[in-house]
Amino acid sequence: MKVVAIGDNCLDWYLDRQMVHPGGNALNVAVYTHRLGAESSYIGQFGTDWAGDVMIAALEAEGVDISRIRRAVGTSGYATIETIRGDRVFRGSSNGVVAFTPTPEDYAFMAGADVIHTGDSSFLDEHVAELAAIAPVSFDFSIKPRDYCERLLPQVTYATFSRPGLSRDEVNDLIGWARDLGASEVFVTQGEAGSYSWADGRLHYEPASAASQIVDTLGAGDSFIAGMLVARLAGAPLDAAAARASALAAQSCGTLGAFGYAEPAARMTVASDHRFAS
Repeated sequence: MKVVAIGDNCLDWYLDRQMVHPGGNALNVAVYTHRLGAESSYIGQFGTDWAGDVMIAALEAEGVDISRIRRAVGTSGYATIETIRGDRVFRGSSNGVVAFTPTPEDYAFMAGADVIHTGDSSFLDEHVAELAAIAPVSFDFSIKPRDYCERLLPQVTYATFSRPGLSRDEVNDLIGWARDLGASEVFVTQGEAGSYSWADGRLHYEPASAASQIVDTLGAGDSFIAGMLVARLAGAPLDAAAARASALAAQSCGTLGAFGYAEPAARMTVASDHRFAS
């Protein structure tokens, strides 16, 4: 099973602990799918700084294929975070040099992939149709509004939305809308309220798995996506895939950072393009 994750990366900077961890939706999915046995690759751009060194070292340690990464002069992206009773609260961020344009060599590398994953933080919206011409696309829409999603959904096979607080009827409406626009499989995560998955004309609700210890929820949604993709690509029924993905999300809540690799934040500095969360 060949999984390619392309797009965002960032160093998650925990202000309360003054530690940093590698992260970013696309990078996390590459790591999680590889841990689940997939042949996973990550395509992205890092700065020529210490933060970039930390993230690349973590990918190398995990065994993810990084033959198509590149580095640009400048700073890597980061997000400033606080943890409050295990839940993460974003305080600000800098994109750094994360945005890039895929090359013909990148597209050739992705040929033969079983799925290409990206998302709303990857700055690749204008290239989703090109990705979809190569392999089925998984796209994390996170909390983006419908007017953003509707122009991309016709090119997306696996669509994930984060929608805490929606009723079952509202989830049904969202799934029907995404399906009508072209998505073949739709996943709606709702945190501790569980998740809904739709595929092959069937809707499945999966309660959230109980976490043995909630240390940090960062990365739980990304681990859910990875679990669903690997299970569905392996032929698992929808309910079994959702149960596995839910268990993985709960497991990730017991780890500081998305997948570990803590480093002291002493070498981090606030970038000139830092944006404070509203």
